Amino acid sequence: MEIPSVVLDGLCSLGELDNTSFASVVDGVYDTLSGKTTTQELMKRLEINQKDAIVDSLMLFISEACRRNVNPGTIGEVLQDLQLPPERVSRFLASHKVKHLTLKSVLAGTKPGTGSILDVRWKLEYARGDGGSAVGPRYSIQLITDKEPLHFYCSPAQLDDLVSQLQSATFSIDKFINNQSIA
Repeated sequence: MEIPSVVLDGLCSLGELDNTSFASVVDGVYDTLSGKTTTQELMKRLEINQKDAIVDSLMLFISEACRRNVNPGTIGEVLQDLQLPPERVSRFLASHKVKHLTLKSVLAGTKPGTGSILDVRWKLEYARGDGGSAVGPRYSIQLITDKEPLHFYCSPAQLDDLVSQLQSATFSIDKFINNQSIA
């Protein structure tokens, strides 16, 4: 599993958290990605340093692991490579075992009643490290829908991938519509 360095830096910061904060962050991110809570609610509950970097990195790591159907052994190896203690790796994998199926179903498709996208706003930001130095670029993306706004962060490479997937989807929809009108 290839992980951008800015995500690795955020994941490394998980090792600095106490056990209660670690559990809150991991469970909170799974709940946020599954739609059980919002990012804003999660951020209000957390009282940790570097929470933006940690939460953003964990969201990317968890969503990619679920989307790519990465096995728990590989996830555990990644976390061990980041020098997380064995009890933290076990705690993470226990949450993953319980919550990943719900998250996979959310990632697999849209729920009925998901709003239509009305507008997109984005902003290039630079994640900050411990010393205040720039760690790397990331995009803050906000999708304005007719229901509620959706907010997420991604790397420039992930944004390029998202744009190409949207272009491909648009092409497929146009092709389908043209074939329907001919028939």
